[in-house]
Amino acid sequence: MALADDTRGVSAFAETDGSRRALSWVALAELLGLSLWFSASAVAPALSLEWSLSTGEIAGLTSWVQIGFVVGALAIAFTNLADVIPSRRLFAVAAVIGAGANLGLLAVDQDTVLLAMVLRFVTGATLAGVYPSGLKIMA
Repeated sequence: MALADDTRGVSAFAETDGSRRALSWVALAELLGLSLWFSASAVAPALSLEWSLSTGEIAGLTSWVQIGFVVGALAIAFTNLADVIPSRRLFAVAAVIGAGANLGLLAVDQDTVLLAMVLRFVTGATLAGVYPSGLKIMA
């Protein structure tokens, strides 16, 4: 959105097709990036059967994402990463790493469930780079 002066000399937002299109792409990227959060939860019943998971282990697939998000947010805050790295780059790198961690779940079997929890933690930590930087880009 570009600032334009209206007839009274007061700044107002002038929307262009380009800015709407860019905002739509960022919103879609944010949606797809944040879908990593819920992906294991969506297939939890199938994973439960495939990996012979207990109820606690199923809950862990979601809980470790949340714990990872908190740790990732704290790490980004303490290192000032969001101010050092451009938002678009932080968003893209975090989303790709998160997708890679999520993809790593394909290598997990019932003997390596702990690896699944670690991968979910990494997914959460990377989402701390996706969510705030995506909102910053949209703003």
